[in-house]
Amino acid sequence: MTNLNKSISIILSSVILLSACKKEENPFTNEPITEVPSYTIPTSYNFQNVNYSGQTTRLDMLAEMKATMNAGNTMSTEVSAQKLKDMYANSNNPFISTALNTSGRSIKSKVFSLDQNIFESYMDSLAKASKSKVSGSNGIAGVVVSSSDPSKKYLCDANGIEWTQVIEKGLMGALIYYQATAVYLDESKIGNSVDNSIVVPNEGTAMEHGWDESFGYFGVPKEAPQSIAGIRFWGRYTNDRNLALNTYTNLCNAYIKGRAAISAKDYKSRDAQIIIIRETWEKVIAATIISYVNSTKANLANDAVRNHNCSEMKGFIMNFKYNPAKKISNAQIADLETYLGNNFYNISTTSLDQIKNTLSTIYSLDEVKNNL
Repeated sequence: MTNLNKSISIILSSVILLSACKKEENPFTNEPITEVPSYTIPTSYNFQNVNYSGQTTRLDMLAEMKATMNAGNTMSTEVSAQKLKDMYANSNNPFISTALNTSGRSIKSKVFSLDQNIFESYMDSLAKASKSKVSGSNGIAGVVVSSSDPSKKYLCDANGIEWTQVIEKGLMGALIYYQATAVYLDESKIGNSVDNSIVVPNEGTAMEHGWDESFGYFGVPKEAPQSIAGIRFWGRYTNDRNLALNTYTNLCNAYIKGRAAISAKDYKSRDAQIIIIRETWEKVIAATIISYVNSTKANLANDAVRNHNCSEMKGFIMNFKYNPAKKISNAQIADLETYLGNNFYNISTTSLDQIKNTLSTIYSLDEVKNNL
């Protein structure tokens, strides 16, 4: 072999050796990508060191608030705005449960800061409507009874707005959805700079705990998706859409896979599950609104059912803005609010179809929109 050929051979061997030893790099940071060992993904959320007691407490508080507001659905039963505000802020021992009163937690403190006060104004509107001693109708606040089912009766203001539904569904967004998708799935709670090595007994690492707290707001049992026992709030609505869109199964599995990935330090998979959770949850909101549009169109002349459905839609439309990765634009949210209007006695099928078709287009629901 000539000296030239020997030199070429040595150079080629060196290049091959360097290539074989070089670790794959992250194209964004130019840092080596750590190889992730294989790990097992369980079928439920029964991980060790899981604690989301704060989330459970706030869901319990919201459930008791809802029961208090629902009392207004009985004719001549007044609802106290101050009582609701005390429950909202956990002041003056407002709850039946002593554990809630002494928990040191509140709903208001975790609500999206810019919207904290608006819910108190809604409570004032509910209390004002509850002072009515007559049946509700267009222009008159009071309890409106379904023309087809007398058991369905709802306290509405003069414009047909059932503030109980607006408050509950609005807080499902400003508290639950906001905290779950924007706060606890944020870099500050589960990003790579958050500790994922030191295990705190009954809580896990800081990163695991942040993920668990997001899951805690979902309102499903640890045995999900195999179980729906005790589902509430978003857990219930997500399951309602599961037959058509597989949303309950997909959301539960994303939470399970994400938690397992964090424990295995598989951050690429963790980030993929964040995207799935945010996109699926947002689609649940859209599909739920469409389902209420369908029900409203079928009951347009039934004041109680129509007003009830539209009030739920009003609260759910508010929810969209709390997802930091939302597909819908602020302008489109404003359009939905315009289509819904401010007097539910006057809503038309044209306006309802505008809501339905807008959401169906954004979230690719054309094939199922008439069956939701």
